[in-house]
Amino acid sequence: MKKFLLIFITIIIIFGLYRLFSTKTIPEVSGVNDSQADLILFWGQGCSHCERIMKYITDNKLESKVKIAYKEVFNDKKNQQILTDAVKKCPEIDTSQGIGVPLAVDTKNQKCLYGDQPIIDWLTPMLK
Repeated sequence: MKKFLLIFITIIIIFGLYRLFSTKTIPEVSGVNDSQADLILFWGQGCSHCERIMKYITDNKLESKVKIAYKEVFNDKKNQQILTDAVKKCPEIDTSQGIGVPLAVDTKNQKCLYGDQPIIDWLTPMLK
């Protein structure tokens, strides 16, 4: 019984560490503040759709081409409030079922982008 408990605890610890360090594709936070950003990207640690965007940004070295302010919302209450306030300015986003991520704000056009593909579509022209 003690061996089973020890194995179970070990598995839980390994899984926890994996979840903690599994977001290796997140680009370095560049220190871009919201007023300087071309895009404000709201994301959540462990969100597979967010990971897809982060990988796209990293793989295409978009950090050097577009100013992105990153706002992690699953663990940061301040960023959750910023997201809530931002979505109020986005009538195209249906919030009746809650607010999800990934969500981005195109600061120049004051347009919200919801979901991984619309955000990637917005980023794609920056590759040129």
